[in-house]
Amino acid sequence: MLRLLPLLEAPGATQMATDEALLGCALVPTLRLYTWSPATVSLGYFQDYASIARQLPAGMPVVRRITGGGAIWHEHEVTYALIGVLGEAGLPARTKDLYPLVHGAIREALARRGAPLIAQAETVGDRRYSEEPRCFASPAADDLVHADGGKSLGSAARARGGRVLLHGSLKLASNPWDDAAVAACGLSAGDAAAALIEGLCNALAQPVSEGNLTTTELSERDRLSYERYATDDWVKLRQGPRA
Repeated sequence: MLRLLPLLEAPGATQMATDEALLGCALVPTLRLYTWSPATVSLGYFQDYASIARQLPAGMPVVRRITGGGAIWHEHEVTYALIGVLGEAGLPARTKDLYPLVHGAIREALARRGAPLIAQAETVGDRRYSEEPRCFASPAADDLVHADGGKSLGSAARARGGRVLLHGSLKLASNPWDDAAVAACGLSAGDAAAALIEGLCNALAQPVSEGNLTTTELSERDRLSYERYATDDWVKLRQGPRA
């Protein structure tokens, strides 16, 4: 059974703290969908804050993820997070096998709703995200892209002690930073969310059951938001509590 949490609209620090809290505390396989308010840029774990911040509008909120990859402008999208134990409840034993499994099932669910996308055949672009920091400008193998160009879905994972967090962005439109690097999936927010849920449930061959964050998960989310994700030490310098 896959626990489905209510859709959460919240700032970046809250969203990233929630994902990490679930990675550490969730006792059952868990799926959640969320949106970012206000629009926020998330940095990959290893990226340099100063060089990217210079490219962004003044006052643009920035948060740092515990997952790798490039920077993402989170706006006009539905984001998902999947948390579970590798090798259990339909999850593969290896993190790298998550991408073709999950993206393939989401691709099928999108196609059934009239949004055909293409699985990226091979990784291209700047994989160190140094010269080109934008995640969506460098599609990886198994990302979902539009036939006319532009990436529509990408994901990143973090494994810890046999547990794994996989989160990713399904784009509904582009934004001022990504321009043509992003392609809309072609669905409304509601249909995109439904496709994500269907695809992820099918990928794991698990039925879904609605639930809520536990008291322990909420407490850990609040701690992580305060001690890590909302601090300049973490966002700018990648310093702070264990990640």
